Amino acid sequence: MPYFPQGHKDFNELRHLILLYGDPAKPWTRGDLRYYVAHLDQKGEPDDWLFDSFLFLNVKAGTGRDYSADINIGSTMAGEGNFVAVCSPQPANKGDWEALVEFYLGEHGALRNLDAAIGECADKIGRPYGARRNVVLMLPYPHITQGSFGALSEGGGILDFSTKRHNLAKATEERLAAERWLVDEYVQRFTAQQFKHLDLLGVYWMFETIYRSWDVDDHWLLKELRKHIRARGLKFLWIPFWSSYNVHLLDDYQKYYFDLAFLQPNYMFYKQGKTIAAAAHAARQRNAGIEMEYYLELNEPIAVQSERHARFREYLNGGVTYGYMSDAVCAHFQGARALQRMHMHTDAREREFYEDICQFVTGTYRLKSEIEERGAEGIGRVALSVDLGGTNLRGALIDAEGTIHHRVSERTPSSKEEILRRLKSTLRGLVDEARRRGAHVHGIGVSTGGRVDFDAGVILDSTALLSDWQNIPLREILQLEFQLPVSVDNDGNCAALAELMLGEGRAASHFITLVLGTGIGGGVVVDGKLLRGARNAAAELGHISISHDGPECSCGNKGCVELYASGSALARQAKELVKSGAIRLDRNSDQDVSAEALADAARKGNAAAQQLIEQAGTSLGIAVAGLLNTFNPERIILSGSLIKLGDMYMRPFRETVKERSMAVARETAVIVVSDLSDPGLLGAASLVFSRGAVTSGSS
Repeated sequence: MPYFPQGHKDFNELRHLILLYGDPAKPWTRGDLRYYVAHLDQKGEPDDWLFDSFLFLNVKAGTGRDYSADINIGSTMAGEGNFVAVCSPQPANKGDWEALVEFYLGEHGALRNLDAAIGECADKIGRPYGARRNVVLMLPYPHITQGSFGALSEGGGILDFSTKRHNLAKATEERLAAERWLVDEYVQRFTAQQFKHLDLLGVYWMFETIYRSWDVDDHWLLKELRKHIRARGLKFLWIPFWSSYNVHLLDDYQKYYFDLAFLQPNYMFYKQGKTIAAAAHAARQRNAGIEMEYYLELNEPIAVQSERHARFREYLNGGVTYGYMSDAVCAHFQGARALQRMHMHTDAREREFYEDICQFVTGTYRLKSEIEERGAEGIGRVALSVDLGGTNLRGALIDAEGTIHHRVSERTPSSKEEILRRLKSTLRGLVDEARRRGAHVHGIGVSTGGRVDFDAGVILDSTALLSDWQNIPLREILQLEFQLPVSVDNDGNCAALAELMLGEGRAASHFITLVLGTGIGGGVVVDGKLLRGARNAAAELGHISISHDGPECSCGNKGCVELYASGSALARQAKELVKSGAIRLDRNSDQDVSAEALADAARKGNAAAQQLIEQAGTSLGIAVAGLLNTFNPERIILSGSLIKLGDMYMRPFRETVKERSMAVARETAVIVVSDLSDPGLLGAASLVFSRGAVTSGSS
């Protein structure tokens, strides 16, 4: 028996179906959806059509109640180890189902924006896309834990999906009634919209198996529901979890339950078990399609964590080897909003996979090897990474996974000429080390204090921490010296890029990083992209004024938070107290007075030292409260040497943020400490492996 074929006339020529997971707190926009409607070039402009079919599905309602059937109460996430699934104890009710209809089919809903995105892309691509684009809408699971779903009509009875107050037959009839009602709502609302580019192909049963027991009868429900769906001119779709039981259900799925099913290989998530070859064979035997599975961040504690790229390459290659790329309908699972993040990802391999997926969908993908050329120590490609701060000049060899293979450090010189000399010397040493290890140098990334023209690779100016560091065409200087691609950016932006690629920022689309060291730097990420500003001056977070009549800062402003809450600020204030005799430090000279020395004194009970550090934390909290109220981020990510000051600094900081920020901003944001070993160096390496890396002398 063949795969379920692409281009079937009864399915409006469906070929490749993308799964689009929705979040009530972040509705789908035209900008989001164009990444799935069309292939976008490097400038973000559509130049070719992409997916022809779109499956919208949501896991949770805005209330926090569940649309999905089950939850995992075990300690592992993907079926390995202690994975325990139970029917959701907080099931969605009729109000939640109505909210789902609005999310998809409201005036500003996902389908309205999808229709508009297709129209906008049509104007730019300049050639027709063929059949109207297919839409499939999910059906939430009618949970057997739901004892009070709500009434379907005014004056009607409250539906009860459980068997606590009536028998299984009655419970199943009420579950069926709710699903029929929702199908009718979808059809009525879709028809009323009169979309220009969309066809409502069908609905999707999101539970990945079919149960029958004393308390539940999904079998009868699905057989009866399918009749109703077909009577409305729709198709019924399913993507089952691959187990021996569900494969058995697939044997006759078209006879009993569904019009089209895609086999879910689960090869991305299990160390042992099924292969792509076996999945392709099983799908072909059962006239099914195949689901392509990829996670941009596979942050679950499972055995295949390190094999993510290699395994997805096998999915892609299998499409050619076993024919499903062109012969079978394919569903594409990529996690949450992955394709739009892959398009401009900091990791070159993710950007390559973006192009590979687009080629796969258009049927032009060709076999590739995921095995890269590697040196004697298995390092492969590395970046020469440099972090230039007000105190230290550091360098490292770092690979695309963020592993630091070699590291060097020295004090930052005081003059521009000496910084450039030592910077070149550091890079020459890293080149030699890379050769010794047999690694391939992919480029140079420089994270630096000061303001940087990123496109030109020029240091524009800096503060007193790097007083002579300005008007320097650093990219041009280093490219001439080393004949390698060079990218240069502000240290705060680099720290944010590192978090976005490798750290806490992977779990958020909107976040702010703060680097608390000799100075205070940071970066702002909005919708997964760095905010640079009109003249590369965005995110100068250390120069937020918190006192209108405070002392003058080297930036020209007054009362900047860096003057109160940074390492240099603490050192300066400590020196004043040492001179006055208020503090005695176990240091030999004025030059040894530092934030670290101040912390030593505070830990030994010096009240004046403790007060200084607490005041610094409070000052930082004032600034961060303003950031929360301005940007409403999901996360504030802290890094830098001042984190080591501990509770003396962090407690007043957190208390002040809580006191001074608006409730809506405070409740949205989570303040976390970076888990990266070195955000500055990792961010510089991220420049090299990102699309932002400049590969020639011109931008």
